[in-house]
Amino acid sequence: MKKLTFFMLLSLVCANATASAQERVRIGVPLFPTVSYPVLIAHEKGLFEKNGLKAEIIRINSEPTTYQALISGDIDATSGAPTGLIQSNLQGVHVVSLGSWDNLVSYTVMTKDKIDDLSQLRGKKVGINRLGGKSSLILRVMLEDAGLNTSKDVTLLQLGGSQERLAALVRGGIDAAPVDFAFEPKMKQLGFHLVPSKKTPFMNGPLTVTAASLKANRGKWTRFVKANLEATQYMISNREGSIDVLRKIIGTNDKETIDHAYEQMRQRVAVDLIAP
Repeated sequence: MKKLTFFMLLSLVCANATASAQERVRIGVPLFPTVSYPVLIAHEKGLFEKNGLKAEIIRINSEPTTYQALISGDIDATSGAPTGLIQSNLQGVHVVSLGSWDNLVSYTVMTKDKIDDLSQLRGKKVGINRLGGKSSLILRVMLEDAGLNTSKDVTLLQLGGSQERLAALVRGGIDAAPVDFAFEPKMKQLGFHLVPSKKTPFMNGPLTVTAASLKANRGKWTRFVKANLEATQYMISNREGSIDVLRKIIGTNDKETIDHAYEQMRQRVAVDLIAP
């Protein structure tokens, strides 16, 4: 009995030592975080802990706010927030991407009325999250590909995330909106139209930290990247486990939506986290 008690105490001491050795990392993700899918897989499936990290997921409602939190030190890393990479560096705040799992435009433009090309949005009201956020940047890229100028040819309305834009489109307050591709089946069920567009290259899913933090904590960030690499491999090799995580992200049990979103992300994933 004494021997058993000794080994039980030894196990507890070892467990506590492992827990104390884990480094904390606070990761900012969007409110609707499909773009942070590997990070959430790593969190849910224990891949951060396996690599000596104790991750805290913090949902933030816009990219400008996300970068303010990163620069101020309220979070340690961002996932899926590309717009501040260039803006921050232009403002003299050095941030770097450690890799990106998704390197294509992630939004689909949905409309009330059927149109054949994005150029037909000229003169229309289009919903975005907020100016300076990812949806406005991606929309600008998509519309410029179609020959439109977002400052002159369309009216942009700041409405919030994909779900808020979807609601505005349903109510008729806007003519079109970029929405996360996960919503494509639902939008079609509601009678809205998917506008064909190019699969435009775009570093959609970067893992971002400040250059100062990378320099000071290189070992920590190496393990962070390793956990994300394991998560991308998990995503393509373990469909059932990945879908369990995705169901929590999207907040629905609708099989068509879940299957569509998973297959889209599985096809898009850069398992080595290298952007083109």
